[in-house]
Amino acid sequence: MIDVETVMPISRARRDRLYEFLSQRRMMIGFTVLPVVLLFTLILAFPILWAVAASFHDIHAFDPEWHWVGLENYVHYLFDDRVFWHSLWLSASFAAVSVAIHVVVGTAVALLLNHTFPFKKFVSAVLFLPFLIPTAILGFGITYMMNSTFGIVNWTLVDLGIMETTRGWFGNPDTALYVVAAVNSWKFYALVTIMVYARLQSIPSEHYETAKIMGANAWERFRDITLPNLKGVLFLVVLLDTIWMFFKFDIIWILTGEGPSYSTRISVIYAYQVAFQRTALGDAAAISVLLFVIVGAGALTYFYVLEPAEEVRAE
Repeated sequence: MIDVETVMPISRARRDRLYEFLSQRRMMIGFTVLPVVLLFTLILAFPILWAVAASFHDIHAFDPEWHWVGLENYVHYLFDDRVFWHSLWLSASFAAVSVAIHVVVGTAVALLLNHTFPFKKFVSAVLFLPFLIPTAILGFGITYMMNSTFGIVNWTLVDLGIMETTRGWFGNPDTALYVVAAVNSWKFYALVTIMVYARLQSIPSEHYETAKIMGANAWERFRDITLPNLKGVLFLVVLLDTIWMFFKFDIIWILTGEGPSYSTRISVIYAYQVAFQRTALGDAAAISVLLFVIVGAGALTYFYVLEPAEEVRAE
């Protein structure tokens, strides 16, 4: 027969040794960090490394062979392809317009929601509604709403006397990009609102009460209390929003595709066309790497020149 009193101390001793082994700092770091590193490698690092490797080859979707071309793809798009530079300019223009609208409208809405007023919850729900609608559904809905023949936007503006006749909002190559940027801003300004509103909630109310006692008006309270406290979050908002808008694809593609006279063919759409319409995967990879380097260099310059880290502090 098995001696239970002898087995139990041995089992307990093994359990204690296992617990002690797993409690070591190295093991704890390994069990907590290793899964994250593996996940990061699979979903981010590996695709980036694959794209970098592919950018040095001539790859076609229907040809399994990769043909080494070295820096030929980069030289072509940097020095010979004027379409790439035009698409890059369109990306920068779209991002600049979108970010400007986001910051102004998003901050204004956050300041509004920071006050107490009747039906605040209902107003908040209405203001955040565009952000909650899926981009594809919103895009197709906007396409019908702004249609030049039967769109409600056109006929409402005509009935109000703002316009004499209807117009094709997405059909004019001079304005298509900016109209798309406005629609995009209507959907995504809520991202700025959320971040700015969170920062506003952390400002002590005593600061405003003291300012009122000292005779400061609303503009002076905003200038001397609100704005200095928002600098840090606004620096980060501008950086992150610029990166997001620079690589925006879905709503532009749904509303206009490459646009009339290629007026909305931003860099990511151009890369998409090179990859899936010309089936030149190596070229598309080179464009993607160039965009990554350009945006990364811009972000580093942004941090070096403006030093936003000095504006961000924990309170």
